[in-house]
Amino acid sequence: MSTWDKLLTSKPVLVCAVPLKKPAFYYLPTSCEAVELRLDYMENLGLTPPEVKKVIEDYVSHYPTIITVREREEGGGRAVSPEVKYGILEFSKGVGAVPDIEVDLLIKYPPNMYGDIAEGSILSRHVFSRDVNAYELAVKDLDTARRFKALIYKVFSINDNDFLNLLRLLDVGDVNVAVIPRNPTYRAISIMMGSASCTAQYAERQGLVN
Repeated sequence: MSTWDKLLTSKPVLVCAVPLKKPAFYYLPTSCEAVELRLDYMENLGLTPPEVKKVIEDYVSHYPTIITVREREEGGGRAVSPEVKYGILEFSKGVGAVPDIEVDLLIKYPPNMYGDIAEGSILSRHVFSRDVNAYELAVKDLDTARRFKALIYKVFSINDNDFLNLLRLLDVGDVNVAVIPRNPTYRAISIMMGSASCTAQYAERQGLVN
């Protein structure tokens, strides 16, 4: 059984998010069961690949590690070259990290691109529009998560009206699902109901990013 499989047997997993502005390693509190490196906060991400790869390897050697490189429409910190993004996620999986891939990337790019690294990864859906039904999208996404044998399917929504329906996804059984509402109270309820993960913004609290 893999490290992540063991963690998910007693979900939720407390993931400490570290939005890095420069390649650097920080020891995390003992309460953190895993770390999510938000690399889209870095300036000149495509100009420092050796340093980025080194810091990924450092984290992987200490913690179960998720690697996230979000584009702006996914809630990311800045624009990221598709080639740079793919290269980082591919490398990350190769050294034992878990890539976090937006579901739409599997449609936007050729299937043999992100599809090659989707198995055992996290597939995410982020809904920032109040005109979008997150639950209907998520139901379709779960079929994609099954097809690519994703480790976790994660859905974030700003819409409080979606929340009760999204909670129903926690009972699907064959897929680890993380429901991440923006509303803090709903997020706490999601955790108590058995969401696969919860997130603490560790780096911002510690002043590691502005």
